[in-house]
Amino acid sequence: MAAIALSQYGKERNKPLPNLVRGLIQANLNHAFQLKYREVYMFPNELSLATIPGSTPDICIYPKRMVSSRDVNAKESETPITTVEIQSPSQSIDELISKAWNLYFPMGVKSAWIVIPALKAVQVLLPDERKILFTTGIVKDPATEVEIELDAIFEGII
Repeated sequence: MAAIALSQYGKERNKPLPNLVRGLIQANLNHAFQLKYREVYMFPNELSLATIPGSTPDICIYPKRMVSSRDVNAKESETPITTVEIQSPSQSIDELISKAWNLYFPMGVKSAWIVIPALKAVQVLLPDERKILFTTGIVKDPATEVEIELDAIFEGII
């Protein structure tokens, strides 16, 4: 029965089941985003986007706005400014890059982050084909002007 549940999770979200490292990185990112940018942006987690096939980035960045509790759609059709994908051991970088190019950029996403836990790195992809790799210092996203310390993203992970 558990194998079926895992398969359904992956199928519904177009990604593998989260693990502890991915969960910690996601929590660290949300904390860092909220500390610096909560007045400007909102950062929903695991938001199912209306892409074909469906996809669920780990984090999306949207301009800050009020959201009605009655606004409950199965898939979000409003395009995020940025998507964040945290690589799982079972995912290739090519798979995550393909998501950006084939799902996110065609819907109007301005930047896509790929967080690579094994390298403690973040790759920021832009629709104009720029790829910016951060392995130290501050991750700087030219689409949102968001800046986050790389060490804050990987805090608690050796």
